[in-house]
Amino acid sequence: MDKLEIVWSSAMHEYEKLTLEILLDGYPVVRVNEERGRDNLEAELGGPERNGRMARKVSLDQLIEALVDIRKTMTLKK
Repeated sequence: MDKLEIVWSSAMHEYEKLTLEILLDGYPVVRVNEERGRDNLEAELGGPERNGRMARKVSLDQLIEALVDIRKTMTLKK
């Protein structure tokens, strides 16, 4: 079974803006940051690229809403 982990990718004592990652079998799947403030968390997806950055950014709330909608659609599908 695949293993998901949540890990800090920024040191809490070194950075004002914190970043957490969700890893799947040790590889980053999504990175969440608070660069725009705690009320506007961003999810970074599609990477990491060679420079360490993730390819796309989206509001964490929008991503969660989309995932919930997908689950509803898939479970209601006959």
